[in-house]
Amino acid sequence: MRRTFLRLLGLAIAATALITYINWAGRRDEARFNPAGSLQCAGGTQIAGAQATTAPTTRETRTPDQLAEAWANARNPELVAGKHRLFDSDDRVDIGFDRRAHTVAVLTFRTRGALGWHLEAVVACQGQPARSPAPAAT
Repeated sequence: MRRTFLRLLGLAIAATALITYINWAGRRDEARFNPAGSLQCAGGTQIAGAQATTAPTTRETRTPDQLAEAWANARNPELVAGKHRLFDSDDRVDIGFDRRAHTVAVLTFRTRGALGWHLEAVVACQGQPARSPAPAAT
């Protein structure tokens, strides 16, 4: 009985170690690349980010490059000329946009199998909002 228990305990520990290693190995390349670390924001701007909060439900047929160009054209068509890949793997692509020799935005795309590539996160340099004047004393 004791021997059986020790065998099962050993198998459980080995399985846990294997699962932990697989999860770690699958994410180690991503951990090396930090999209926000690639930004070069000018004075008076700050880093802002947004992340997808729900899983995609529609099939996307465009490539990450096409999706990134559509995103850039919607914001400032000048950004398209500065498009370049910062990170590329089988399931993740990070695309940066340069303006005046500075990376000002990074888009992260992930493949969702049959649903195709989808935008997962955006980090970009953003101007700080103007402060409204203090209310007048009454």
